[in-house]
Amino acid sequence: MALIISEEYLKEMSIINGNTDMKILTPTIRLCQDKYIKPILGSDLFNEIISQIPTLSAANQALMDGYVLPSMLHYIVCEATPVFKYRYANKGIMVNNSQNSNPIDFNEMRWLMDKWKNDAEWYAEQATKFLVENRNDYPLYDANTTCDKIKPNKTNYTTGINLY
Repeated sequence: MALIISEEYLKEMSIINGNTDMKILTPTIRLCQDKYIKPILGSDLFNEIISQIPTLSAANQALMDGYVLPSMLHYIVCEATPVFKYRYANKGIMVNNSQNSNPIDFNEMRWLMDKWKNDAEWYAEQATKFLVENRNDYPLYDANTTCDKIKPNKTNYTTGINLY
């Protein structure tokens, strides 16, 4: 499956360092596509966008540039935060450290992850509002009618309390 965000966009538009190895980030990018972006778009629109990469239709390009990519960027930073702190190795799970710096503790990491997720959810909510307002331009947004497809989220904010 194609990735909907490029390495260049990710490194240029986020706080992720330019020398970060994409082998470390690619599984996180794929996770974010499936876990967060597909439920924003629904299976049919998501699959259409994946099939159009790298040449998206004008409508899909506007959706991606204005809403989906900013949301995905923040979800990736959120999900990648523990990936940057911990490394899996033959000897076990290691904490990254250097001579000139110290790794953050778990509470600080959790705070950062929450901050990035809140920002991602804001962009995701804007994407949903845009899609609802422009349904005619995105007929596949409402087309997910079978039980094996993911229907688009009605809201993208998560809370500890069910507000429905």
